[in-house]
Amino acid sequence: MYFCIKQQLNGLTKEEYLTLRELCHIAKNMYNVGLYNVRQYYFEHKEFLNYEKNYHLAKLTKTISC
Repeated sequence: MYFCIKQQLNGLTKEEYLTLRELCHIAKNMYNVGLYNVRQYYFEHKEFLNYEKNYHLAKLTKTISC
């Protein structure tokens, strides 16, 4: 079973809400890029891709920027 944490953010202006929503979307995309890189590296080399190498690979990926 999967659990999810939801936060109620009251008192935000519309601009703050839209900014927070966009940042959350970008963070999700960055996580997915990192996970994809780790999985592909494992399938090709049968070893774990460390954080430093993944960081440099993710910086080269165009899908992070929206």
